[in-house]
Formats: sequence, C-alpha cells, structure tokens
Amino acid sequence: MNESNFFIDKDVVPSEIKIELQKAIEQNQFLLHYQPKLDLRTGELVGVEALIRWNHPKWGMVSPEMFIGFAEDTGLILPIGEWVLLAVCNQMIHWQQEGFFTVVSVNLSQKQFSHSNIVKTIEEVLQKTGLEPHYLEVELTESIKSDMEHTISCLQQLKKLGVSISIDDFGTGYSSLNYLKEFPIDTLKIDQSFVRELHHNPNDEAIVKTIISIAHNLNLKVVAEGVETKEQLIFLQQHLCDQGQGYFFSKPMPAGELKESLSEVQRVVNEHGIPRDTRNRIWYEELLNQAKKELEDTVRMQQGMIFKFKRIGGKFVHTLCDGELLYQMGLIPAQVVGKRLDEFLSLEQALNKTTYYQRAWDGEELVHYEDQINGIDYFASLRPIKKGGEVIEVIGSCIDITARKQAERSLRENESRYRLITENMSDILMLLDSRGKILYASPSLGGVLGTPTKSYKGKSSFRLIHPEDRDQVMERYQQVLNKDPSVRMEARFLHADGHWVLIEGIGTPVFGSNGVINHFIIVGRDITDKKRTEEQLAQSEKLAIVGELAASVAHEIRNPITSIKGFIQLFQQGVHKPEYFNVIYEEFQRIEDILQEFLNLAKPQPFKLKKYDLKSILQDIETLFLPQANLQNIRIYQEYDQSLPPIMCDVNQVKQVFINLIRNSMEAVENEGSIKIVGSLEEQHVLIKIIDTGMGISEERLKRLGEPFYSNKEKGTGLGLMLCFRIIRQHNGTITIKSVENQGTTVEIRFPII
Repeated sequence: MNESNFFIDKDVVPSEIKIELQKAIEQNQFLLHYQPKLDLRTGELVGVEALIRWNHPKWGMVSPEMFIGFAEDTGLILPIGEWVLLAVCNQMIHWQQEGFFTVVSVNLSQKQFSHSNIVKTIEEVLQKTGLEPHYLEVELTESIKSDMEHTISCLQQLKKLGVSISIDDFGTGYSSLNYLKEFPIDTLKIDQSFVRELHHNPNDEAIVKTIISIAHNLNLKVVAEGVETKEQLIFLQQHLCDQGQGYFFSKPMPAGELKESLSEVQRVVNEHGIPRDTRNRIWYEELLNQAKKELEDTVRMQQGMIFKFKRIGGKFVHTLCDGELLYQMGLIPAQVVGKRLDEFLSLEQALNKTTYYQRAWDGEELVHYEDQINGIDYFASLRPIKKGGEVIEVIGSCIDITARKQAERSLRENESRYRLITENMSDILMLLDSRGKILYASPSLGGVLGTPTKSYKGKSSFRLIHPEDRDQVMERYQQVLNKDPSVRMEARFLHADGHWVLIEGIGTPVFGSNGVINHFIIVGRDITDKKRTEEQLAQSEKLAIVGELAASVAHEIRNPITSIKGFIQLFQQGVHKPEYFNVIYEEFQRIEDILQEFLNLAKPQPFKLKKYDLKSILQDIETLFLPQANLQNIRIYQEYDQSLPPIMCDVNQVKQVFINLIRNSMEAVENEGSIKIVGSLEEQHVLIKIIDTGMGISEERLKRLGEPFYSNKEKGTGLGLMLCFRIIRQHNGTITIKSVENQGTTVEIRFPII
C-alpha cells in the first residue's frame, strides 16, 4: 500500500474534523501500520512500533499530524487510544498463531495517561485478547511528568503487570535526567532530530553519545529513531546504540506486508553496517567495561571496604581501595590508591600495619587485625592471592566495628563504676545461682562475717544460715523461684568467731531471654545492733505504756471511790439520806463501766467474718437511736449509692463501732440538729460518712482522738473511740475524723471491697 499521506484542506473547520473523527471511530476508518526496530549488533528484528493511519473516504490517507492534535483537544483520543490497544493486541495474537513473535510498541498521549484509568484499560485489553504482557511496550513522551506522583504510581502499576515502558523523543524536554532517576522505565528512544544531523553537527553527535552512555550506565536499552543513512547506522553501531528504527531499514507498513518484507529488512544492518567481527569486538569490549564498572560500583556501594596492595620497590603500594567505610573514615580512593601506608597514615599506624601486611605477603592465610582511623573502629582481614605458588597481591576487606567498640568501652566503664560502688558500699550484695550458690559477693559480706569474701565464692549461701532460720529462708527463696517479684527475709548468719549476725535482705530474680530465672540478686545489711536497740525501745515503751495505763486507771477509779468514801464517812456520823445510796450506786456503776472497757481492750472477742449489707446494719442502728433522737429533736437520715456492695465483717463488732460513733454525734448535737449517714463507692473501698451538726472539735483535741483516757466528753474515758479504731483496723479499714468547731464533725469509715 502506498505510504503517501494526504493533508486536510485548509478550508475544513475544526468542528467538521471533530464530526469526521467521530464517524471514523464508528465506521472503523482507522488502520495500523508497523515500523520495525532492529538490533544494531545482530541485525535481527526485536520489535515493531504501531502507528495509526486514517483512511478518510473523501480526503484519503490523512497524516497523524493533522488529526491527533484535534483528537486530544476534543477528548476523542481516549476512544481512539482504546481502539489502537485492542487492535494491536489482536494483531499480535494473530501473528503468534502464525509463529511470528515480537514486541509491539504503542504510543500513549498525555491525555490518555493523565485523564483515564490507563492501567485498568491496558489490563482489560490484555485479559480480553489473551496477549502476554511482556509482548507489549508503551511509549510515553516527556510531557507525562507534569504530575510526578500520578506518573510514578501508574508506571509502577504497569511494571507490575509486566508491560515494558519506553520514553519517546528523549532529550527534547527540560528535565529528562530527573525522571530517569524516578521512573521505572526500560528503554530510551533518541529523538530523530538528533540522529538526523549526525556527521553534520558535532553537538548532535555529542548528545547522542551522551544519551547512549547515560542509558547504559542506568542499565537501560537505547533506540535511535529516524535512521535514514548508512553513515548514521555506522555511527550508532560504533557508539553501541542497541536498536535502530527508521526509513533506512523500513517504512511503516501494514501487518501483512511486514511479514513478507521481514527477511529483506533484517539484511540491512549486515549489508550496510560495520562488519560482524568488528561489531562483536566492540560489543565484547563494552560488556567487559560494563562488568568492570559493575564490579567497581559493587565495591563502592558495599558497607565495608575492600582494598588490594602489591609490593613494588620493596614497599607495599595500594592498587585498589573503595567502599562506604572508606568515606566514613574521611578518606577517598585517590588518597589511598597508588600510595604507601605512611603517605596517608601516621608513622606509628603505618609501622603497625606493615607487620600485618608483611605476614600476608609472606603467604599467611587470613591475617586479622583491628585498628582505628579518624575515630572509626574497624576489623580487617588480609588474604594473599597466589599465582604459580607465589604471592602476586594481597586483598583486604574491612568492616565497621565502631558501635561494638563503643559498647565494649561503655561496658568496661560501667563495670568499673559498678565495681567501685559494690566494693565500697556498706550494704551486702550477693549474686546467686538458682540453687543458692554464691557467684559473687561484695567485700562488705566478709566485713560483716569476719572472713575474706573470696572464701564464700562457689559455696551455698544456705549453709551460712542458722539451722532454725534455714527452712524459712529456703521457703522464701522458693517463692522467688515461683516468680514472685521479690521477697524480704531475715536470718542469722554465722560469724567467724562463732556468734550469730542477724541480716535483713531482699531477694530479686533476674530472668533470661527465655523467661527462666538465671540468677538472684540479694541486697542485705547487718541489723543485729538495730534489732537489739529496737527490742530495748519496745521494752521501754511497754513499761511506759503500763505506767501510763496504771496512772490512768488509778485516776479514773479514784474519782468515784473518793465520792463513795465521802458518803461512808457521813454514814459513820449518822447522816442517812436515801439519795446518797443512789449516788453511791451510780459511782459503783461507773467503776464497773471503766473495768468493762478495760476488759474489752484486754480480751477482744474473736471475729466471725461473713458477708453483710452495710445499709441493713445502719438501718438497724438508726431504728435503735430513733426514739432518743425524737426526744432531742435530732433528725437522722441516710443516703446510699444503689450499687453499694456488701462487705466481709463481724456484724456485732461493726455495729458496736457505729453505735459508739452515732452516740458521740447525738451527745454533740444540740436540739433540732441532724445526723446524716452517707454510703458511697471510693476506688476499692466502701465509704461510710457520719456527718453531724454538733459543736465540733478543736484542732488540738482532734489530734489526740483515739488515745486511751482522752475524750471529748466531760466524763468519757476515750476507750470507746479507741475500741472503734481497733475494730476497723482489724477489718483492714480506716477511720478519719474531720471537724470544725461550732460547725459539726464528719467521721469517714472505709471498708475494703471483697
């Protein structure tokens, strides 16, 4: 078919072209031509580019330059682009059924790439036609980079599909080098404007060579567009361009003609290009250079450092040195390669390393050493390279061990610091194994037991303990084995002179990474003198309390006895009145009450704990006091949380507490006062408040409430309130009294929640 293109008459308006383009889509007026791409080393076909043509019934064959712009402006490029993709893939399937396999390239416009889900479209076309993705290549222009984030995302998705990506018209944009770094592309196509002027414009020659070099260094293939002369072909071959495309090889042609012309097209490179042997030599040299460059890149990019040296003129001279570690040391290859050790190191370091260099040069395998350069610690390994039994060079490799060395130095510093602490502390520090054997003991242990500390190392700690204390200590030790966080213990240890030393200690387990207890740390101190002093103080306190109690009892009983004694003297004098007997009886009753309170303190009743509802207990107490409250015009009322839980208590003991407290409140409240009982939850406790509007208590007297024989009442002994404190304490609760004079008193009782 004739390739001539016809141009649209200048009198045709854009609106008419749009209408005709819509008809072209509906009436299938488009067709595809394919232009071959040849391998410039072998001359074989490596791919074809699909190019759209419009065969208009009136205008004839319309040049793409005349309608692609209109299609993009009107948005019709999207359905046209989908038609091209589907037609190309169907053609490829047809060729493959005939045994013809190649890669086909399809151009995507900026609007296709930016304003449609191009990835989904391509995926659906591939699934519909059954074409394997690696047979399809999409060609994009530099204009796609306008939305960098969208572009990179789409290209990555296309790569994931398995489709190849090519950048068309490379070099005509403004930021090509930038997106070479960012985009996941496979091929660069040198724009034909640079190829056209080869041998006529030195700048174009330089640009083409540069593009080829850049692409190869980035592991990309290079395709030259617009090859039209033998001279251009040879230039491209000389400078290792991978593929060529242009009229010198073949014009675009229909699919049927391509197969018929294939053998003729593939002869062009061998007939007009550089002789095959010369081409192969050039490419082998390039492959060798690429391999050398890849090795250099590998050496440069590895985290450590690789170097080589030879003995030249009796001196060790470096022939290679590179790697990230070299730059961390503040050096570059040029400072090392071709230099002796003393030319970039201090004389002391150079002499030290020369010893290791000599050992490796003498044939010793795997010579190792550690050193530091500019604050970087490293480990080096040297190995001789032999040829014919003689060492011809030595290769060395280094790794950075700065972090390890810093950790070791820090560990040594910490160890020294902790040893200084443990060896000078007065407390005893021991490290035991799981069986109680002493692995380490601070010198203070020897000081306490009168024997050098080293004599205890490796021995059982239990054998130092008094036989009567040993079982208890071993039981506590077992608690730690059962993963209790820590345990406190006291035990007597045998002193060197035969007496026993009381030591108090806390044992804490040390767990390994597997969760098993590896060691125990015991921190203890000699409390022999402290214990003796405490016992003496306790004995003194007991005597003081007994004396104070005796004095208080005598004081409390003396008053009623004095009254009784006075009335007896009146009786002796013959004075007899009936009311005297009532007073004497009341005084005897008072003596009985005092003695009963002492008995209650001395012989507390055994607790019978059961689950009780505090609201029920307090309602019973209110019923008990209600008649008296009515007589005194005192209002008693209660408020409770609905969710108030029961408590474990001895109900009689708790009732006694509330009776004492409410009686005190009633005695403090004047007529027409009130007593409020409030029950609520407070964290892990039930809180009961008894709030009265009585006379209140002064701050000075408030501090002494709860002491025996100290009372806020005129004839009180204080023993009732003291009994309340003891009962609540036995229930693991607390009593707090808050008061302001002439405003009232609040008693807060807290019981633990069961």
